[in-house]
Amino acid sequence: MFSGFGSAAREIMANKTPTVEFISRDSRAQREATSWTFNMLSPSDNMIIKNNHVIYLDQGDHKNLLSLQTKFNVHIKEFFRNGNGGITITGNPSDVSCAAIEVESMLCKAQEDFAQAEECGILFSVVRWSCKDVPWIQTPEISAVLEKAYMEGQENHMVKKHKHDAVILKICNGMWLHWLLQVEKLENIMLQQLFKMNRQRVKDKPKRLYQRVSAQFCDLICRVGFQKEFAPPAEQKYGSGIYFSSTVDGALKLWKEQKHEQYIYIIQAQVLTGTYTIGSPQMILPPSLNADPLDRFDSLSDMGQTHIIFSGQQALPEYLIICSRSTHVFFSSGSTLFHTVYVMINYFTYNFFQKKADANRGLTRHITLYSPDT
Repeated sequence: MFSGFGSAAREIMANKTPTVEFISRDSRAQREATSWTFNMLSPSDNMIIKNNHVIYLDQGDHKNLLSLQTKFNVHIKEFFRNGNGGITITGNPSDVSCAAIEVESMLCKAQEDFAQAEECGILFSVVRWSCKDVPWIQTPEISAVLEKAYMEGQENHMVKKHKHDAVILKICNGMWLHWLLQVEKLENIMLQQLFKMNRQRVKDKPKRLYQRVSAQFCDLICRVGFQKEFAPPAEQKYGSGIYFSSTVDGALKLWKEQKHEQYIYIIQAQVLTGTYTIGSPQMILPPSLNADPLDRFDSLSDMGQTHIIFSGQQALPEYLIICSRSTHVFFSSGSTLFHTVYVMINYFTYNFFQKKADANRGLTRHITLYSPDT
């Protein structure tokens, strides 16, 4: 998507006439893409890109940032303060726009790499693949690939160990994975299993809480659950964790508007707050309950509407609600029913196969080497 886009932007700024056409089956996604592009190309000698995944940029990414400074004659500075990170770019407006698009591309890759690693870890904690003839497949990355192939109904799948070392594995009893639209719940069997395991640890009944997120993180939360990098509030007054509000109105106040986004994205979740105490800005974990440093509160709070957890496995996303900016959303007390004015709702569901896994050890699948004669 971003390849060569920086050069195209530079030509536009030079009063040439190339055009960019946006085509999408989802009108909301198209509007968001258009709005984001106009925001990137708006003349400015200082642009701030907020994205906590800046902390996951590797050595190669930092070399690329240095080369972008030289290529576009701009100054690029990373920042991370009060739980919010990002990159500031200053220079000639047209050069700033070009550099900003390249930086956004790097950050998109970083957040996708992060999500894939989390996804592999979650899958590996729920289901593991094994083959007595190929013991090296028992890694989170390979096990995740095989599980996805299994859910997509593939009968055979090639797995590579090295460039010239690969095996073809025969997958039996495959089932199809359906990506369903316009349904009511966010369902991810991996996240449900992890949440169930945490309910055994945190005994209190889960709370129904809300988090406002940016459009770019909706799908990632469906895949890997809540992460503090996805939706940091403007001010982390009660600790460096994952924030929720007990009301929609509280969520709207806690997270400042994304100026370039066309819609409001709110996720309703079940959250295990357990035993909690009031938080403070310097806290990176809940404090100890007693002299034992391993025995800690389950979460923090402002002792009002705001709750903070420090493990994404303590929260299970239930609904994704997308509203227009002018929409007022009213949730009835103690119910998931809601009434909206000009509201736009879209639900994403991972309909993973409903096969029970052991709550502690997860599920182990056994496969065999493929033979053309079988």
